[in-house]
Amino acid sequence: MCFILCGIGGIVSASLSSHVLHAAQEQKTTDTNLATWKKELWNKAERLSIRRTTFDKAIEAQEPNYKLPRVRTHKTWDRIARIQQNNKASPSIKKLTKDGLPISCSRPRQNEFLFPTKYFPQKHMNSLVGRGQKLRKKYGRTFKQIEEKYGVDIRAVLGIWGRETAFGAAKNRFHGVRTLLSLAFAGAPEKREQHTKNLLSALKFIDEGHISIKEFKTSFAGATGYPQFTPDVFEQYAVDWDGDGRKNIWSNVPDAVASAANYLKGIGWQQNQTWGYEVDVPDNFDCWQEGPKSRMPVSKWLKQGVRRVNTTEDRAQKFPNEQLLAQFMAPAGMKGPKFLVFENFEVFRRYNKADLYALFVGQLGNKIYCNGNVKNCEFRKPWPQKDTFNFSRKRICEMQTHLKKLKASDETPDGLFGGKTRRGIGTFEQQNNLRKTCFHSKRLLKILKQN
Repeated sequence: MCFILCGIGGIVSASLSSHVLHAAQEQKTTDTNLATWKKELWNKAERLSIRRTTFDKAIEAQEPNYKLPRVRTHKTWDRIARIQQNNKASPSIKKLTKDGLPISCSRPRQNEFLFPTKYFPQKHMNSLVGRGQKLRKKYGRTFKQIEEKYGVDIRAVLGIWGRETAFGAAKNRFHGVRTLLSLAFAGAPEKREQHTKNLLSALKFIDEGHISIKEFKTSFAGATGYPQFTPDVFEQYAVDWDGDGRKNIWSNVPDAVASAANYLKGIGWQQNQTWGYEVDVPDNFDCWQEGPKSRMPVSKWLKQGVRRVNTTEDRAQKFPNEQLLAQFMAPAGMKGPKFLVFENFEVFRRYNKADLYALFVGQLGNKIYCNGNVKNCEFRKPWPQKDTFNFSRKRICEMQTHLKKLKASDETPDGLFGGKTRRGIGTFEQQNNLRKTCFHSKRLLKILKQN
């Protein structure tokens, strides 16, 4: 018996030893790859005149944080690449996730693309308006000077700052250098070059004394400061407004606001124009016209019966310039507020490519600078209050799949509810003589399944 047990023990020990040795070898390979990568990174940093002492202090002891989203071992990325290659080689294979959805629907959920009403919680919005108004009162003169210098509406800047970090109340909590190193070394292969650029930009502004290694915090995606700049954006647009020698977007309000204004100007802000207006439309309006492809002069929208919403005094308002190109936008289809939006709305979307994000920052800025009663600047058309569709990635993806199958949409299903999906719904409704809603419903999904 002892012989048998000892023999089994010997086999187990040998197996464990083999596993430990294999793991150690794999770790050694990873460490070697990381060490080699750091040497190559230093060569790039040296060409940017980053001091060796700064580089070593920031980089030498850092290891990738594999708990971050989209950070994986090289071995895992290789396996993913092989699966993708096999899928391309066998297009007849139905590519589904484990829950039966198309693999294109596997990206993480974003609140900007689910039930739209939830994106505008009244209590949170009111809190941001209050903070923004206090900042307006304290820094009003400085804000006016920044607005005049960059030609950017200060309401837009404050709207973005409020949405991004709640005017600094929402703190970044990830170690900045480690996060950027993780993304650059072990992030998605196709994005490593850009993440490496951001890491080098961060090392540059650390070396220049704009912030210390310890104080440099980011989001899990590497954005930083009051306006949530990526380091390459900081390098191009950050401003030392108060002239103290630091471009401080982390705790200096004038620097952060001027930097954000400079960035908005750089990505196309149109001076002396707004982002958009809430509008009323006739019953059975062709809501499928939503999006940039249907952009046309305001005068043509007027011919379709589109009008600016009335004020609380019930006086009709006119558009300042009927020749400006505008697009129709309705995040809740015909069941919620509707808008004509202009080029500056697209500038907001360059900051964050989501309609609800752009609408939120535009509305927040308007309310901070609202003349008189803030209620005069609320959305006039109410948002749908009940999620009768049960919005989820799976449900949205299911509807998108049916819309594409029926050729009402050419959108690749992704589980995100945006303008393309609303256009697809409206197109299907028009093709089948249904009441136009451009919005999800259980009834509509049932009809789609029956076709």
